[in-house]
Amino acid sequence: MFAFRDFLTFSTSGLVVLSGGGVAIAQTTPPQIATPEPPVGQAPQAPLPPLATPGVDPLDTAAFLPSLGGLSQPTTLAALPLPAADLDLTPTAHLGTIQAPAPLLAQGDATETPSTTGVDVTLPTAETNRTIPLVQSLPPDRVINEDLNQLLEPIENPAVTVPQEATAVTADNVVDLTLEETIRLALERNETLQEARLNYDRSEEFVQEAIAAEYPNLSNQFDITRTDSANGELQARNLGRDNNATTAINGRLEVSYDIYTGGRRSAQIEAAQTQLQIAELDIERLTEETRLAAAVNYYNLQSADAQVVIEQSSVFDATQSLRDATLLEQAGLGTKFDVLRAEVELASAQQRLTRAEATQRTARRQLAQLLSLAPTIDPRTADEINLAGRWEISLEETIVLALQNRQELRQQLLQREVDGYQERIALAAVRPLVSIFANYDVLEVFDDSLGPADGLTVGARMRWNFFDGGAAAARANQEKVDQAIAENRFANQRNQIRLAVETAYYDFEASEQNITTAAAAVTLAEESLRLARLRFNAGVGTQTDVISAQTGLNTARGNYLQAVTDYNRAFAQLKREVGLGDAVIAPAAP
Repeated sequence: MFAFRDFLTFSTSGLVVLSGGGVAIAQTTPPQIATPEPPVGQAPQAPLPPLATPGVDPLDTAAFLPSLGGLSQPTTLAALPLPAADLDLTPTAHLGTIQAPAPLLAQGDATETPSTTGVDVTLPTAETNRTIPLVQSLPPDRVINEDLNQLLEPIENPAVTVPQEATAVTADNVVDLTLEETIRLALERNETLQEARLNYDRSEEFVQEAIAAEYPNLSNQFDITRTDSANGELQARNLGRDNNATTAINGRLEVSYDIYTGGRRSAQIEAAQTQLQIAELDIERLTEETRLAAAVNYYNLQSADAQVVIEQSSVFDATQSLRDATLLEQAGLGTKFDVLRAEVELASAQQRLTRAEATQRTARRQLAQLLSLAPTIDPRTADEINLAGRWEISLEETIVLALQNRQELRQQLLQREVDGYQERIALAAVRPLVSIFANYDVLEVFDDSLGPADGLTVGARMRWNFFDGGAAAARANQEKVDQAIAENRFANQRNQIRLAVETAYYDFEASEQNITTAAAAVTLAEESLRLARLRFNAGVGTQTDVISAQTGLNTARGNYLQAVTDYNRAFAQLKREVGLGDAVIAPAAP
């Protein structure tokens, strides 16, 4: 087990913490991982033979997490006079004009001298490229978008905002998160999962809309009219009246209910309820996806943190090599060529460190985006890099477990049921529709001497569109085809799940084996670098050997880190493929 912080380098016995005041040693003890029992009915596998190398003790294959190797102690050159002044270990800038190699002499013309010695190639520098595009800060009237702010103004949701100042997006609030906290925040705050919950709420309203068809409809109509027509005027003249205009109020209250809909109403209710189940399964599916994404992003950030430490160690090693080469040159035992090689290696290590730090910052922002954190929060990992767990279920059992519990398979089967309900709804269009109704109306005419009148009407109605040119049958056939499509998607999804399980399982096994091999390679690379420096300081080795050993150690550390990260990712992927989340992990024994 080992922890990474901002300024850490490694050693074979612990972690070397580089700080402004000195060096602190933190001992680390690798956890022991028990060898899994073989599945029932299978013979136990023989353990891998230890890696034997002259001068290096073989690693214990049960120790999956030794320390990530480390920096050799600075070489002391006791036999060489040390200069009084401090050494300048800053790489010299050698950029400038590069001479391309002269063309090879033609065969048989060895005595001739080429007419040209090379082609001058000028590297771009600040002096040669004087006219370059320059991006400057925009004026405030170009930064603030008034149209956008007007659209945002009526929205009361605090999440729907856009920052207008740089301080609002400055990630200066450092928050250390454990993996458990990261997953919990992701399940609470992730926008994709929140949208799935909103879709579930909408599906509930669809169910209520479908159930409303089981209740009668109650409607009311109220009219007030004033009539002054030509025909009325003629009638008024015949009756000897001067005014023919009439004012009347008419009110109607009607109750209707469909007692038979040809199966349409029940099919709509069942289809809406099934869609609600699909939405619920979608929440479960996205929950597992979010859990996996949170774990993978957390492991990626851990990997980026560790890679920064590795590159810092590489810079430290390259600085030490440059110091040794410089001391040997000043003592007359080395050459300028060795110093230049060391400077190049140090410059390359510094570039890799810069790139690793950029990757680290990007990984932090990716985690913040997944967790929907505030723009000013900068998440960091609080957990130590360690194995996420052990997977002692066989591949075959894992496949069966995944196929029994994956939400996607049930969703396809439920979608097939929805298509069946839609078929019934389509056929209901050419079946009888029987309804009953009752209405009560009141009429009052103000311009006559009669009082108000009322009436009650009760009846039944049947409507049957028994021929529509085959449109209903065509829609029903479309739904039958959709059912076949759902069945085909089920089979395809089942095969994809099996492939995903097998891929994750094989990656998990490979990463588990690579951890032991990579740990051994780190130890061997450390010893190789130590011996290369001793040989170089003794005058029997070359600077090339030291640089090659440094590169090998850096590669071994990266391979080990990659093996641990791949192991944890594969473990998280296996949990997701099974579809049970942390429920697949057995509780700890009391």
